[in-house]
Amino acid sequence: MNNAEKVLVEQLAPALTGAGFKWLKAREMFVRKEPYGFSNLSWTSHSTNDEGGRLELGPVLGVRHDMVEDVVNELGLVYGDGNKKFTTTVTRGLGLFPFSEGRDDKQYIRLASADADIRRAASNIAAMLDGEGEKFFKQYSSLLECSRGLNHPIESKTHSLCNNFPRRAYYGVAAAFFAENSRVPELVRQYLEFAKGVQPNQYDQISKRLDQLLAIAQSKR
Repeated sequence: MNNAEKVLVEQLAPALTGAGFKWLKAREMFVRKEPYGFSNLSWTSHSTNDEGGRLELGPVLGVRHDMVEDVVNELGLVYGDGNKKFTTTVTRGLGLFPFSEGRDDKQYIRLASADADIRRAASNIAAMLDGEGEKFFKQYSSLLECSRGLNHPIESKTHSLCNNFPRRAYYGVAAAFFAENSRVPELVRQYLEFAKGVQPNQYDQISKRLDQLLAIAQSKR
């Protein structure tokens, strides 16, 4: 994290602390504990040469359901207990998936006007979090909404709530197992059919992991 981002954290802290978030320096994210897990705000960051040099920040919102993470994290996709404690069930990166089509939710901090741009970025992020961000957290506090969101559409390698296939399949099936169990057999069939077409070299591994996931989930009911 560079100096501009550290100042941004300082300017965001009062508003986010008031909303129940705590800055975790080791994880570089704001986290709010919830009865089911946590909600969090972080951002991606990279520098460009545009406008004489600027930092581009992409806000990222996440919601964790411990019930789902305790299952998916036994698949070995994430290493280290410390890392497993901070995985999220749904994640929306606003740089790639803004709330409104055509809107640019990235924040820009230019070297030539860093102080003003940091203030503007802090104001924009706080306003977003207070409005659409809180709506996002509220919606996906429901495990049923996580299941519905993650599992639609099935046939897509990119996705606004988990931009990775086949990882989304594991999260979608795990959420469905606990929220709408009757859908699970058909979801597994559809995901495997999709995997056969787009990642045939990983089909056997995906199939094996889905079987393993269901066995783990069943043991935790």
